[in-house]
This record gives sequence, structure tokens and C-alpha cells, in this order.
Amino acid sequence: MSPDRKAENDWNTPDAAPEDLIIALLRMLCTEGPVSVARACKSLGLPRSQMERLLLLLGSSEQWGGLHYVRPEEQRGRTVITLTSEGRALCAQMQAATE
Repeated sequence: MSPDRKAENDWNTPDAAPEDLIIALLRMLCTEGPVSVARACKSLGLPRSQMERLLLLLGSSEQWGGLHYVRPEEQRGRTVITLTSEGRALCAQMQAATE
């Protein structure tokens, strides 16, 4: 695997920093829109428990200092992660920074 390719996928390891996982999840939501928790776990290679902790940090949990970027919604019996208005604004900033 080339060094550039490896750097792209560093988040997909058990030792990935939470910041890398957060960025990877936000990028997924920015490009694909709402995704199920199960699909996000599979795409990022995370156990559900670790994904739930990330969602506490990115959501509206006051106890965990939530950032209010995402919220879970129930759709047809499954939990889907969606961006809040704050999350959509962050996506716009992320996209502008890469242009």
C-alpha cells in the first residue's frame, strides 16, 4: 500500500484517534447524507459501542459536551445518523477549505 493510500485510511484501525474517526464520519455524512448506524460502523470499521461514544460527542449530549453536529433519527425501525444545521454548516466549511 502506498504511503498516500495508507494515510487516507489511518482512521480505519483500532488505534485511530477519535479526531480522525470524527472527521471520517462527518465526511461520510457530508457526501452521502443520512446513514444508518450499522452502515457507518461497517464503513469505519468500528464496533457499535465505539460509534455510540462518537455520537455522544458529536450529538447533543450535555453530559459529554456534545458538539450538536449530528442527531439520531428512527427510520423504519433503524437508527439513522443525520446532520443538524450546525453539522451542515461545518460540512460547508470543510468543503470550502478543500477547494
